[in-house]
Amino acid sequence: MNSNFLKFKKRASKIRILKSALIGLSSGLLFGGAYLLLSRLAIIAPRPILALPIGIGVSLFAALVSFFALGVSDKSLAQKLDKEFYLNERIQTMIERSGEDSGILQMQREDAEASLSKIDVRRLKIRRLWIYITALALGACITALALIVPNMREGEVNDDPPFALSDMQRAGLNELVVKVENSQMQERYKTLIAAELRTLLSDLEKTTKMSVMRAELAESMAYILEVTCDSSSSAEILDALWKNGNFYLKHLAFALNTSDWEDDNPWGVYNEKIDAYEKIFHGEPTVAGEPLPDEEDMKAKLKGAIDNSALNISMALGSSGISEDDALRIALKRLATSDESDAKGYSVLKDAVSTLSYEQAKAELKKTIDAFSNEIFVALNTNKINADTGEYTITRLSTLFLVPAPEFERPDFVKYGQTIDDSLDDDDQNKEQGGSEGGGVGEGSIFGSNDLVLDPISGEYVEYGTLLDKYYAVVFEKLQNGSYSDEQKKMIENYFALLYGGLKKEEGK
Repeated sequence: MNSNFLKFKKRASKIRILKSALIGLSSGLLFGGAYLLLSRLAIIAPRPILALPIGIGVSLFAALVSFFALGVSDKSLAQKLDKEFYLNERIQTMIERSGEDSGILQMQREDAEASLSKIDVRRLKIRRLWIYITALALGACITALALIVPNMREGEVNDDPPFALSDMQRAGLNELVVKVENSQMQERYKTLIAAELRTLLSDLEKTTKMSVMRAELAESMAYILEVTCDSSSSAEILDALWKNGNFYLKHLAFALNTSDWEDDNPWGVYNEKIDAYEKIFHGEPTVAGEPLPDEEDMKAKLKGAIDNSALNISMALGSSGISEDDALRIALKRLATSDESDAKGYSVLKDAVSTLSYEQAKAELKKTIDAFSNEIFVALNTNKINADTGEYTITRLSTLFLVPAPEFERPDFVKYGQTIDDSLDDDDQNKEQGGSEGGGVGEGSIFGSNDLVLDPISGEYVEYGTLLDKYYAVVFEKLQNGSYSDEQKKMIENYFALLYGGLKKEEGK
């Protein structure tokens, strides 16, 4: 190819690169500066720091697009040279017939070469250069304006500060894993919780934003809460006994409530309550000197109480929604219906009462309750250990990462302070209707709806509800964008329902 033509081609390539660079720089300054200006004026929500990557990104994109768009072929360049320097299609003909080798064409190429050699290559310039300069100046002005206008965001609290797992939090999570694994919680449940804690630790090691940390905590705590609820049937069964409405079943529910058990002597507390439950079947006269009722009347009353208990325990267990192979349900079912020779349940005992004296009937009732007392205790104690381990895990996470803990699962009569006759004091009525007094959220929990808690973002103490709304907003966005499966969504929704004031188990669950 003609050496002079190659000089013009190289000159055209430099012009192409310069144009692309000017277009890229102008676009970057224009878009980046406009974004920075709008952000500093608080017209748009995202932070000013994003202006830099936006400007660089737009600049590179515009430069690349321009570079490919401005490319010209040899033929196009020849046409341009012919037109611009009045060469009467000499260069175009030379390029088009470059593959032919006749005498006439050789003379034509020499003529074209001579014509190009007389033209200074620097005469090939950028056309409409003023447009590029104007665009560059406009972008520079907008960027300069964005840098000098008052920052309307000054004093704003960063609503998504950076997060880095601290040594204390890392150690706390590792200790929590060990505590769960060494606990007496049933193996299948503690394995699930320990695995979730390890996954959470791994995720948090890579987390750099506070909002992401909160979302990961919400997901993990919702899962642990679900496992904890599954690990204990006590709340559902005690609620079913209570809601049956039978006087004796309410006393039984009270006797089986573990919330007041002492850690160092659970059997002692349980045994006292079971003794009190047994005595309500044959209450003694309370007025001094009052004659004892007729023995047959007392036997009839005792038989009726036992018969009603047998029937209603079976009905309550059926309505609890708890699986028939659950240990606590099995133990109570045996108390109601067992016909074993050495362990007669209520349904068998009530037929024997008629053939016994009143004192003998009382003794047989005590024997029946004692026969199943240990089995019931073992099931209750297992449930309590499971629930205490899961609830401790959630509470510990809430203190380590300053996120709200939910209200834990409790029988309604415990939660609302109901008595045997279903009476509620004013405060409990308020709670039952959805109100809150002091905002307790379960044993061992540190947050409440009216308490002031530390907001880790602002560093200020705010009401529990204010912090909870921020917490929920972060997770709600992930719920909407498909970050979770349907099962995870249900767990997280239940978790936040508890955070916002308590969630009763669905009927039949």
